[in-house]
Amino acid sequence: MVATVVDLLPVVVLAVVAVALVWVTRNPLCDGDPSVRDLGPQCGDSGATTLGLWCFVACWSAIVGYALWNVGLRQGRSGSSLGKGLLGIRVLDATTLQPIGFWRSVIRHLTHLADVVPVGVGFLWPLWDRRSQTFADKLSSTVVSGTR
Repeated sequence: MVATVVDLLPVVVLAVVAVALVWVTRNPLCDGDPSVRDLGPQCGDSGATTLGLWCFVACWSAIVGYALWNVGLRQGRSGSSLGKGLLGIRVLDATTLQPIGFWRSVIRHLTHLADVVPVGVGFLWPLWDRRSQTFADKLSSTVVSGTR
């Protein structure tokens, strides 16, 4: 859980920056009148400027780049994302106990949806599983092990 929070912190910060930049660069003439009778903006669009939308796209591109680097490259090559590295845990192939590589790491991350679908039971599964695997680990043939 702590590793996930560490890994998600840059994503949350960049997402907040993206929304803040759209708000800061908005067209103030499109803001609605705060009186009771005026219920909407004075423009036909959201009031976002081209600069604001470009900033939004740039921030979200940075989020995707960070995620691919952290989960794909870093975890794929070393077994540890930033958060996992801080805690001394690694994601390894269940048979060879070697790092799983870029694509398997990305796919494993995406298969965590299988952990969420049954009301999050997949994340609790390691508590009683013999190999402490989530559903995503079982689907990806991976194990999470401590290095310390």
